[in-house]
Amino acid sequence: MEMQLHTVRDVGATVREARVRRRLTQAVLAARAGVSREWLVRLEQGHPRLEMQLVLDTFAALDLTLTAAESEPADPSYEARWDTVFGGLTERPPEDD
Repeated sequence: MEMQLHTVRDVGATVREARVRRRLTQAVLAARAGVSREWLVRLEQGHPRLEMQLVLDTFAALDLTLTAAESEPADPSYEARWDTVFGGLTERPPEDD
C-alpha cells in the first residue's frame, strides 16, 4: 500500500494503522523499534518534535519503507490563465460618504 505523507499527523496515522494491521500492541512495537511506549504514543499522535532516526527505526520495525518523490511542477500557464480571468479587474475606489 502506498500513501502520501504531508504532515507529522500523516506519519503518526501511518504508523498506527500499520501497527494495528499487524496486531501489535504499542508496547511490543516500541520494544522492536527501541523506543519507549510513551514516545510511540507521541509519534502516533503526530507530535511535531520527534527524532527522525527513531521515526525511521519505527518504520523499519513495521517493515515500512519511506520513499521521497518529486512532485509534478506547477503548470506554468496557470498564472497566464489567472491574469486572463482577473487581469481586467481593478480596485474599486473608496466611496465618498
